[in-house]
Amino acid sequence: MPTYMSSHKVPPGAISRDQVNQLATAALSDPVVQPYRSFLNLSEGTLFCVMEAPDRQALAEWFQKMQVPCESISPVELEGERGIIHAG
Repeated sequence: MPTYMSSHKVPPGAISRDQVNQLATAALSDPVVQPYRSFLNLSEGTLFCVMEAPDRQALAEWFQKMQVPCESISPVELEGERGIIHAG
């Protein structure tokens, strides 16, 4: 399944740690999308997610269903970790 990265901006403090845990649980049990990795700063309201989905629209619909505003969704072409880059 393709991997996508998404960015999200909400008002500072608008999402709690409990809500993040609920979103993670929902993604783990979803039949369409699968979580991969997330980076969050709740005090600034900035979220970055990397998830697998059949297509960009399916992921956008999932975020809409979860009531998480989405600024962008892009397919991952390359992935790097600690200076090592490989195809995404």
